[in-house]
Amino acid sequence: MRVRTKQILSVSGVALLLLVIAFVLWFDWNMLKPYIERQVTEKTGREFTIRGDLDVNLSLNPLISVEGLSLANAEWGTEQPMVAVDKVAVRISLWDLLSGDIVLPELSITRPRVLLEKSMDGKRNWDLKKEEKKKMELPQIGQFTLDQGKVLFRDPKTKTDITADVFTDPAVESRELPLHVAAEGKFTDLKFTARAQGGKIMSLADKAVPYPIKASAEVGTTRASADGTIKGLAEMAEVDLKLDLHGEDLSALYPVTGIVIFPSPPYHISGRVLHHDTEWSMKGFSGNVGNSDLGGDIVFDTGGERPLLRGDVVSKVLDLSDLQGFIGARRGPQPQDTPAEKQKKKASAKAQKGRILPDKEFGVEGLQAMDADVKFRGESIRNKELPVEHLVSHLKVDNGLLTLDPVNFAVAGGNIISHITINTRPEVPKGEIRVAVKRLQLPKLFPKMEITKSSAGLIGGAMDIKSHGKSVGGLLASANGDFGLIMSGGQISNMLLEVIGLDAGEIIKFLFAGDKNVPVRCGVIDFDIKKGLMRSEAFVIDTTDTKIVGEGQISLVEETIKMKVSPQPKDVSILTLRTPVHIGGTFKDPTVLPDKMLAIRAGAAVVLGVLATPLAALIPTIETGLAEDANCRALIASVETAVKRAAGTKEKKGEDRPKASRSK
Repeated sequence: MRVRTKQILSVSGVALLLLVIAFVLWFDWNMLKPYIERQVTEKTGREFTIRGDLDVNLSLNPLISVEGLSLANAEWGTEQPMVAVDKVAVRISLWDLLSGDIVLPELSITRPRVLLEKSMDGKRNWDLKKEEKKKMELPQIGQFTLDQGKVLFRDPKTKTDITADVFTDPAVESRELPLHVAAEGKFTDLKFTARAQGGKIMSLADKAVPYPIKASAEVGTTRASADGTIKGLAEMAEVDLKLDLHGEDLSALYPVTGIVIFPSPPYHISGRVLHHDTEWSMKGFSGNVGNSDLGGDIVFDTGGERPLLRGDVVSKVLDLSDLQGFIGARRGPQPQDTPAEKQKKKASAKAQKGRILPDKEFGVEGLQAMDADVKFRGESIRNKELPVEHLVSHLKVDNGLLTLDPVNFAVAGGNIISHITINTRPEVPKGEIRVAVKRLQLPKLFPKMEITKSSAGLIGGAMDIKSHGKSVGGLLASANGDFGLIMSGGQISNMLLEVIGLDAGEIIKFLFAGDKNVPVRCGVIDFDIKKGLMRSEAFVIDTTDTKIVGEGQISLVEETIKMKVSPQPKDVSILTLRTPVHIGGTFKDPTVLPDKMLAIRAGAAVVLGVLATPLAALIPTIETGLAEDANCRALIASVETAVKRAAGTKEKKGEDRPKASRSK
């Protein structure tokens, strides 16, 4: 009986096994499609369909394949579906599955098409139905194959539309870079192309594993290449890349990086880019901007209310012309510009023609988009016109409030120190400029002039103005304040004085006997500035030989000069046609002309020489020398208060020194 029972059980077991095998062999796996579709649709909130066959090949590592997968796009999306895949084939290890581990020895995806897009109001189509977050272990994947993949990204707000072809190279070993990406399209309305190679694709989501990547990209005129690792590519958890960056204009980086930089000439910068938490840094970078070299450290922190750029930048050799974009100078058409851009820049340059002060409006949006705290040092200055030795500055931006404190130029053995504030928070930006001029050496101010090399003297002074406007030119054109320079003591070339005074007799004497310096009693230049018009309150250079007096005005609105400089000798001289000199014209094209009196005196000499005797012709050229000494003490006192104010000297309330009466 027991034997018969065992036989029955054995037969039943075999029969059951045969039935299971027969069921598996002839079971239509497509019957599971509706169930799978319902489950995915419910969890994602988007319609999920399987239009092709679902098949399973049984083994210890069964192969599951499914064709025609589709996940619907958001209702507001531009087209359907969001995800479409021709075929997915995956092999599962049953032995590992019994142990609770998911191991996929093989995974292949054929012709996937993924559309990622944003709406104008910022919605993202990849934000699916929210469910309670559960910690899920990623499966272990062996061989992965991606064939003819395509990823599209669209963002109408930023005018971005990019298409990327993605595939894996089966011939590449897993330890190398099997993933290939080739992308093109528009990024922030700029032409965009990119090429990249990466490691195993399934390690992208693992934040603990550095993902190797090599990439190059072009956005407009900006070109970049990178080589390094990224942890958690989707969130950029950590980045360590060697970056090489070059382009035509640093300001073009703003739409790409969100970092506001002033317009510049062509540049080439390289360094190591690190990212952790909210900070992006590029430490120890080096490169060139125009004819200037740059190096140092910069950090871009996105963790605050507004992004913050911190930096310590050094230029060993700085060309001042490379800073023109910082003050709003316009750039002409460039070879890489589109026809429309060239036409726009031509019109812009035409509007600026004949003017020097930049009238390009401040980038208010950029200044309010991020904050900054950047220190800059130019150790050696390359400049053909000005005797500038080095530069130190500290730039801060706080919600549209820009301060440069200080901007310290070492000039002619002394310093010109500026404290500048531009507030772009109001509709019309407001500005305040304080400048202190300290101990400029007269001969170093004009190093190319042989006639000033033997002169000596220190020049100091100040400018203090407040204004409003949408550009540097606009700020100066509305300026109100004071400007003054003082030279007390020192010496100046007597030849220079006689040249200014057109004293031929004295010039001839110095040519034979040699030039001599004469003591300078004082030199004072004092301008009152109202609504961009500089009017001379005092303009005197007083020596023991000659007093030079100036008067007139300089318009920062029209960029014109109307000044008269009159030499007044203190000695008797013949052969002089001494007469006032008129300085006029524009900042860009100034003119220096003698007064009409010169023609009268010269004409009188000719008439007397013809009608009388040759000696009579000398009568109009005789200078009796009646000039008196200037009141130097009062003149100097008239600008001292402005000097102290611009230099930052604080005086107690009620003790402000009143301006002395100005004397000429």
